Amino acid sequence: MTVRRSIAVRPSIAFVLALVLVAPPAMLRGNNLLVLLMSLVLAAAIIGLIGPRLALRGLRVNRLLPRHGKVGESMRIRYRIGRTHGSGMPAFALRVDEHLGGAQVDIDHPAWVLHVATGDTVHGDMHVTPTQRGKVMLNGATLGTGFPFGLWRRSKTLAGAREVVVHPRTVPVDRAIMRSIRGRGLDGPRSGRHRGHGEEWYATRPARPGDRLRDIAWRISAHRDELIALERTTPQPPRIRVVLDLRRATAELDESDLDAAREREEQAITLAASILQAGHEGGDEIGMCVLGIPAAVHAPRRGSLHLDRMLSTLALLDLDTPRVNTAPPKGERAGAVVVQPDRVRPLVGFNDALHLSARTWFQRAGADMP
Repeated sequence: MTVRRSIAVRPSIAFVLALVLVAPPAMLRGNNLLVLLMSLVLAAAIIGLIGPRLALRGLRVNRLLPRHGKVGESMRIRYRIGRTHGSGMPAFALRVDEHLGGAQVDIDHPAWVLHVATGDTVHGDMHVTPTQRGKVMLNGATLGTGFPFGLWRRSKTLAGAREVVVHPRTVPVDRAIMRSIRGRGLDGPRSGRHRGHGEEWYATRPARPGDRLRDIAWRISAHRDELIALERTTPQPPRIRVVLDLRRATAELDESDLDAAREREEQAITLAASILQAGHEGGDEIGMCVLGIPAAVHAPRRGSLHLDRMLSTLALLDLDTPRVNTAPPKGERAGAVVVQPDRVRPLVGFNDALHLSARTWFQRAGADMP
């Protein structure tokens, strides 16, 4: 059985070998063919040296960042590369390498552009997969090319530091758990403050075609020359409050070592984020507060931006911060769920709340974080 192996040869090494093989015979013998070959090799070297310089001249690069990233999901960083008219020759085989810092990420592939013509604008995408929540620091980028022969690669540094917040990883949450949380509210269904299709009365108005008979205010209509209809309020969705209890320091948790304790804290953050995501997808009003680490308190609301703010708060939690004995919030009209890292410790003032342990949750679900 014959095994064939390919050997990668750098263009610069190939150029040196060609020059070594062609130059001595050309200079010693003076053969026209050998001199022509040596001239071609030297011309290729000069073109390979000047070409990348001219290609990078006048290029404009803008970085387009996503609103946020998420652990375990691919994140796209887009680069818009353009050239104005009369500012250099067309560029080929451009590559953008980003200088990343902060949270850990895996680079799937860098941004690469085949061709940028004069007066044209193209886009190149860089795909990275965050493996840790927090901030990904983009400290700058390098735009380079080795076209046409790859003998010498030229590059230019793109200044401008930016950052992207990486949200925690989320896992599926059973619908029965969400129904149990919703059922622990103090009030149940409520009426809103806006017009809608609920059951409670909001205002009266002249009747319109299509109104139901049950929506007609017959007593009021009897004293007027027209039919008067009832306006209904919009029903309010259930409210959920997620309480992440991190008041115990990492070393005080019921775990064998510090690494296992820190993993439980990360799992607790993941579980809290998963409940928030499930509540948002279910149309609930969701809120969150963190105990033990200074963080913003989010009142129950709806909307994607509100969810992003809460996930960003979880993403930026520093578990190395000294813990403080934060007082739990006072009872409110919302179903509460208390998430704790190692084991359940009943929280004072949350007797009706659902208490969840991240260790028990992930062991039963078989979804331990890597």
